[in-house]
Amino acid sequence: MDRIPAIRRVILADVTPLRGLGWSAAAVALPTALGLAIDQGRLGVPFLAYFPAALIAALLLGWRWASAVVALAVVAANWAFLGERFAFSFAALDALRAALFAVTCAALVWTGEMARRLVRQLEAAQAREGLLNHELAHRVKNMLATVSAMAVLTARHSGPDEFSAALSGRMRALQRATDLLAVGENAQCDLHRLIDNALAPFRSGGNFALDGPACELPRDACVPLSLALHELCTNATKYGALSAPDGRVELGWTRDGDGLLELTWREAGGPPVAPPAKVGMGTQLLRRQRGLKQVEVEFHPGGVECRIRIEGVVCGTARDKAA
Repeated sequence: MDRIPAIRRVILADVTPLRGLGWSAAAVALPTALGLAIDQGRLGVPFLAYFPAALIAALLLGWRWASAVVALAVVAANWAFLGERFAFSFAALDALRAALFAVTCAALVWTGEMARRLVRQLEAAQAREGLLNHELAHRVKNMLATVSAMAVLTARHSGPDEFSAALSGRMRALQRATDLLAVGENAQCDLHRLIDNALAPFRSGGNFALDGPACELPRDACVPLSLALHELCTNATKYGALSAPDGRVELGWTRDGDGLLELTWREAGGPPVAPPAKVGMGTQLLRRQRGLKQVEVEFHPGGVECRIRIEGVVCGTARDKAA
């Protein structure tokens, strides 16, 4: 079909009622006119010319319109070629001819329909292949840029003894985030799974309390949010609530009617907190960037509080609180 683009376009096009009626009428009228012009059906096979019409109709229009073509062909042949119009005989020979005609048409319609489906499936497969290639190129490009920036910033803000551990932790967080992404232009990731994966290395007993509905994040927000949560956990383990036996982090999220999600990280029970003396890699991750509409970090004496806002979030029913 690739060598005959016009036929391919017809097969792939949607069949509107007007288009279906026009093609069906032509599929019946042309064989009827051809039969009348050749021999007026005197060869005894008045229905023979309709067989190609049934096949072509099934290929171009689908089996439903092809079935209509077959039914109209019976009426047209009876009117144009048979001696006594619309006088259907139930003699054994006529019944056999009718049965053969029905079986032949059914086989042709089925063959045309299968060929039509094959062409449409191949077209869908080619479109999906193009989408996957585009998605792969996009992800590889973004991943290389993210890893490069992460390595440079980690080296800039870490000592020689800290670089390997810091970069490894961030790389694992990046891996967990990308594992949640689906393939597709509108790929999303599950917020609760993302949070569970980001917090898993730092959970112990009931040091985390989660509260929020089930939500799907847009693709651009999945990796930045995962890295931001990893950074908050790392800082809380070193300097904040997670460094104390009774420390606790409350993580909740809500979404408004416009699809804007606000996620709040609140620490309590840890040592007194003071703003950092210098800007480090964590500051680069905990800031507004693509996928994160707004990021606010406040260093209260009782613990760090961070609010992250994300656009384009779709939420379902509320999730139970998890500790």
